Amino acid sequence: MKKTGLFKILMCVLLSVVLLSWLLPSSYFYMGELMDIGRYRIGFFDIFQFLFGTFEFQNFVQIFLFILSVGVFYGVLEKTGKYRAWVDKIAASFKGIEWVLLVIIAVLLAGLTSVFNYGVILFMFIPFLVGLVLAMGYDKMTAFVATFGAMLVGNIGSTLSYEVSNSINNAIGISMSTGIVFKLLLLVLTLGLLIFYLVKAKHTLVNKVESKVEELVENDLFIGEKSSNKYSVATIIVVFSVLFVLLILGCTKWSDIFGVNIFENFYNTVMGIKIGEFEIFKNLFGEIAAFGKWYYAEMTIVLLLSALLVGKCYRMKFTEIGNNMVNGVKKVLKPALLVMLCYAVFYFNANSMTYPTIAKFLMGATKNFNFMFTSISMALGSLEHVDMLYIASYVIPQLAAGTDNTVTMLIISQGIYGVTMLVAPTSVVLVLGLSYLGIPYTEYIKKMWKYIVIALGIVLALVVISMLI
Repeated sequence: MKKTGLFKILMCVLLSVVLLSWLLPSSYFYMGELMDIGRYRIGFFDIFQFLFGTFEFQNFVQIFLFILSVGVFYGVLEKTGKYRAWVDKIAASFKGIEWVLLVIIAVLLAGLTSVFNYGVILFMFIPFLVGLVLAMGYDKMTAFVATFGAMLVGNIGSTLSYEVSNSINNAIGISMSTGIVFKLLLLVLTLGLLIFYLVKAKHTLVNKVESKVEELVENDLFIGEKSSNKYSVATIIVVFSVLFVLLILGCTKWSDIFGVNIFENFYNTVMGIKIGEFEIFKNLFGEIAAFGKWYYAEMTIVLLLSALLVGKCYRMKFTEIGNNMVNGVKKVLKPALLVMLCYAVFYFNANSMTYPTIAKFLMGATKNFNFMFTSISMALGSLEHVDMLYIASYVIPQLAAGTDNTVTMLIISQGIYGVTMLVAPTSVVLVLGLSYLGIPYTEYIKKMWKYIVIALGIVLALVVISMLI
């Protein structure tokens, strides 16, 4: 795999956080005031305490294991002989109109992210979609933009998602409907710009260079070899369909966002069934969550079971299934470790607590609210805190205290966060995508800087409009 340079960049970011803890005083924002607590310098042994001694970091080990489970699933899938044939058949059906499938993929992923924001969980379908794009003759960069790029754009135009929209709304103290027009404009404009990029993308099938297409397809880690056997592809189609249904049913925040409690009520009813004092299903299944509460742990188990099912349906021996699983894990181990380094940046920063001090300095550069300094503070906070669930707790309250215009603050929070994740080396989706496809970070910036600048211009233009209304 081609070196991406992401490891060196992330280590430099981590080192900068450590150095800032020695140079700047620590503080935290509470009840509208900044509390100065002196300096909290990160020492050598503190690094290991942060990584292994915190409950939050242990939670994100689930993300690591989930990414590995995706490797397990596709490691088995690629050895069936039918997976590659299925991908090639779908790609061939769009011959001459390849751009249509590109747009469908991008709109689907951006839409799912905007409304539901499944985050890294969508990675369970990305290797398949990347394989389709490469099989149509597009390069790795186009495959990245159509998949991981579309997910990042969905974050910019988040509409109802629990992790982004709901977190920001709670931090600012507004309802879900507040600023919905601006949210939709962010989605439509940035997604439209992405589609323009994809439609203009060149592919080798236009020139009918089939050997070159085969080289592009081989860039996919899990495309598999072309082979024929007597088994049907129907099993693979059914498994993918079931996985998608479980994603929608299990990982959608039905009660939190849509007020739908049917799944929780059904769960409570079933788990409450007893024979005497013995709770049958509760003891049989253990602490499984209701639909609407599933996340990384549950989907990891589902992918492992799916891998076993596919392996046995295609008559693989258990030792063969095990070997294929291990080979699949090896292929995604590097991306998984880099994702964990992204979260390590947050842990270091959260413990050093230097960001509030920096934000206070930036916000205090002018007497009145200044959207440019606020946007810079938001971008820095997004880079350091990685995930919106943490940004909403550690960054937004301090920035929102400087203005009464909640719509403006909403656009800055969501739009600047989304654009920052397009370029920040701590962006989980960006790092996962570049590492998976083996695209150097510098090459990505060279190819996408115009899009990033225009997307930033769209966000800032909407910020100005919101201030004038």
